[in-house]
Amino acid sequence: MNDLFSNIAAGVIWTINGFLVIVYYAADHIQTIALAVATILFAAYTSKEQKVWAVGSGAMAILASLFAPAPVPLFLLVMSLAGWAGTWLEQYNKPAQHWNTIRGQALYALAGLGFAMYRNFGLGSSIASDPMMSQGAGYLNALIGIGMYVIPLGWLAMLTQSIWAHPPAQGTPDALITTIRTRGKR
Repeated sequence: MNDLFSNIAAGVIWTINGFLVIVYYAADHIQTIALAVATILFAAYTSKEQKVWAVGSGAMAILASLFAPAPVPLFLLVMSLAGWAGTWLEQYNKPAQHWNTIRGQALYALAGLGFAMYRNFGLGSSIASDPMMSQGAGYLNALIGIGMYVIPLGWLAMLTQSIWAHPPAQGTPDALITTIRTRGKR
């Protein structure tokens, strides 16, 4: 009888520990989980012409978020959420705005994966160990570090510009085109 209770207690403890491992891993990768939700929903609401590209861009973004060091996971999440906002705010060409988000996220994810390989394989330290290359390695490290911040900020600036490029119109773009074509007569 005592063995039965100890076996039940051990099973409960192992189950709780397994659950806690999942919770701690999820808390440690909350940005990646939020990015996965955002990219899956983004791909679900993409037109069929862009859907394959949206899925590929999202998968690459999730991989980069998992393997690349900071600031890549945070900026990928910000880019994804800003892309949602940009698509929602855009009134004139939603497919183009969707595509800008897909390509911007894919390009930064690709840069993030390259950054992860550079850092995880120790390429910077192997270059820096050679006395002739150490000054160049310092310069390269600075450029890569700056690039990991400039790429998403530049994309966000372009997103903001595309949203604010068109003046507010009276009504929807379809109504404006109809009004112009009919010369105000219906």
